[in-house]
Amino acid sequence: MGPEDFRRCRERLSQGLQGLPGRGELWFPPRPACGFLGDGRSTDIQEEALAASPPLEDLRRRLTHAFQWAVQRATSRRAQEAAAAAAREEQSWTRVEATLARLRAELVEMHFQNHQLARTLLDLNMKVQQLKKEYELEITSDSQSPKDDAANPE
Repeated sequence: MGPEDFRRCRERLSQGLQGLPGRGELWFPPRPACGFLGDGRSTDIQEEALAASPPLEDLRRRLTHAFQWAVQRATSRRAQEAAAAAAREEQSWTRVEATLARLRAELVEMHFQNHQLARTLLDLNMKVQQLKKEYELEITSDSQSPKDDAANPE
């Protein structure tokens, strides 16, 4: 057997792997093993491969089923995790929005109180100004009246 025969044998083996899960879409039963030129065992190996096909087919079916089940389970687990993450994010946003609503209500209340305090301060300022004017008038009237009293003795 020369290097060319070895290459052909490897090609046949790699072609037989195309049908395995992850290697291609369709599964083809394995081709008979390569025999050496002039070797009488090549027909024996072919017969053994053909006789072993039903157990291999059963094994292939079981492995395919197990693989599909694992993929479905992983996919559903990922979907559940994604749904749970989305729910957590939604709850988080709901909490943030509720907190913002409370803060807005407090700000509106503080704004209202601010206006009330500003009015109160303006009213107090006006009263202080009036009291100052009254006091100044009183002082000026008191300061003028003793002079008038001294100038006009009765």
